[in-house]
Amino acid sequence: MYFSSKKLFEKDIFLQDKLSILTVIILGSLSHFLYEFSGKCVIFALVCPVNESVWEHLKLLFFPFLLITILNWCQMRPPILSFFYHRFLGAVCGIFATLTLFYTYTGIIGRHFLIADLIIFVFSIIFAFYMSQSFQRKRLLPPTQEVVFSLWILLSICFFVFTCYPPDIALFFPPQ
Repeated sequence: MYFSSKKLFEKDIFLQDKLSILTVIILGSLSHFLYEFSGKCVIFALVCPVNESVWEHLKLLFFPFLLITILNWCQMRPPILSFFYHRFLGAVCGIFATLTLFYTYTGIIGRHFLIADLIIFVFSIIFAFYMSQSFQRKRLLPPTQEVVFSLWILLSICFFVFTCYPPDIALFFPPQ
């Protein structure tokens, strides 16, 4: 009986991830324009892109992913530490996928194309959820509660600070 209920829970998670992937894609796409539509409201600047830099576009994955993670946890109530830890690792994998794919193809071709950027965006979101599930299946033990939530907070703060005070490197400036 335990085995079958475990399998049922895993199927529910898989279905939930499909819905979550679609929601993150939609929220990320909408948030691309939210800062401009809000009249450049400072609150939206913290979680939405304020320019066309790669760094700012990482927010399109991270903040919708964080929001869906919180909503999924409220809905399903899985073990909190492992869920948030595996989702954090998945988000980081999605961010690194975005960076790797974008800089690889633009480095080879010499410029970026909107359709390629959109494909990378969608792929990175799917990859983030896939990796999160992969970490969950491997039963990777999370660190303490303080560490798990500090990781989410620290990365959020990095987005906030580097939006306001971007370092003088290409990642933080719009492509030319």
